[in-house]
Amino acid sequence: MSETEYSLGRVCAAMFAGIKPAGLVSVRARERATLVRICRSFHEKGFSCAVLREGEERVLVCIYHRERLAHLLSSSQIRSFLEARGYRYTGVKEAFACLKVRMASGTFPHEVGVFLGYPLHDVEGFIADPRGGTPCGAWKAYGDEEGAARTSARWRRCTDAVCRMMDSGKSLTQIFGVGEKRRNIV
Repeated sequence: MSETEYSLGRVCAAMFAGIKPAGLVSVRARERATLVRICRSFHEKGFSCAVLREGEERVLVCIYHRERLAHLLSSSQIRSFLEARGYRYTGVKEAFACLKVRMASGTFPHEVGVFLGYPLHDVEGFIADPRGGTPCGAWKAYGDEEGAARTSARWRRCTDAVCRMMDSGKSLTQIFGVGEKRRNIV
């Protein structure tokens, strides 16, 4: 298994399992073909990818479930939050276009947390006070610490299970049953 496939599995396991809307992963630029192959395999299950930043050595990609992310980005709270940061969008692709511009601005746009499924109050809290909050696994909680800890633990359990399967030799397409030729059953 390639380093890229393993990274995708580690970062995107909870997303591929349906419990998170998106995952942000950095891969080696020379491994782009592997990334494209895996993304194509997951397309039939509703997943897409958006390249957010490209360099000579690395490519930063957000892999996401189209319906889940569209639903999240259409919520009035998320929309207001992003609009206050200059986002103007009617759909996921336009939201990613705004995020890509923000990525190129030189400072990291921490609002990416809402794309990744972090609670809005925690993203807002981190932007206001990056040194505050309580670490809860994948992010810092600024409100419901117990809820954040439960969600983070759920993501971690999923990631650990997928990593164990990859360590035992299974590919992501085998683990999630995608991209394989379908058998005709009569």
